[in-house]
Amino acid sequence: MDGQGMADNGSPLFNLIGGEVTMGKNDDAPKRNKPKILTKYEQFVVPRLKDIPVWVREGLTDEELAKRLNIHIWTLGDYRRKHPKFAEALERPTLWETHVYPRLAEIQQWFQEGMNAEDIIVKLGIGKTTWYEYIDKHPMLAELVKWSRSVTISRVENSLLKTAMGYEYEEIKTIVEEEKNGKKRTRIEKVKRHQPPNPTAMIFYLKNRAPNEWNDRREIVVDTKALEQQRKQLFLDMIEAVVIEAEGELLEESVTVEDGFEEPNEDAQ
Repeated sequence: MDGQGMADNGSPLFNLIGGEVTMGKNDDAPKRNKPKILTKYEQFVVPRLKDIPVWVREGLTDEELAKRLNIHIWTLGDYRRKHPKFAEALERPTLWETHVYPRLAEIQQWFQEGMNAEDIIVKLGIGKTTWYEYIDKHPMLAELVKWSRSVTISRVENSLLKTAMGYEYEEIKTIVEEEKNGKKRTRIEKVKRHQPPNPTAMIFYLKNRAPNEWNDRREIVVDTKALEQQRKQLFLDMIEAVVIEAEGELLEESVTVEDGFEEPNEDAQ
């Protein structure tokens, strides 16, 4: 024995070196890798990443999602923080995606029917703040609201113009007549009528459509004749005042006593 054990292909199985046995290398022997131990995330979550968004849209809560994934609710929260893909799958749709965007056609119809924004907000099941926030964020909704306002204004203007100008309309009456045999017969009567022009609607329309020509004007009428009379009277009063003052001065001068003049003694008479 030469200190080596030989395999069938001639490669050493072991060596005897200094009384110690060392194993030789067998190149043909299959290499065995240790099996990878899967984590709970890899085992329960990763295979269902495509299903999770569907469940979220169906309205499942986090507790229900954790139960379907066979993990604890705390574990779900931990995975949400650690794994971005899982967090993205758990993102819940906004009210825009669920309540507003799918109903844009209905919103347009409601506006056409004359419904105001407050009633539409109630129908959509969202808050007023959310509504105006979505108008700022989503141009398609902003354009729809702007368009609806113009349509409503146009309809009101046309109706106002129709009232101002007058129009023809058909009045339908349903008349129930009783025949001699006691049977009742329904007769529909159509009568064409004319609605005359409305002066108030005319004024309102013209004032708003042509304000420069039809707005109320406040004119100050100056009575020049009265002013002329006032000026004449004032002039006469001034002349009279001057005359009175002049007569007073003459009167004072007429009673002036000259030096050496003695008034007659009344007692002597």
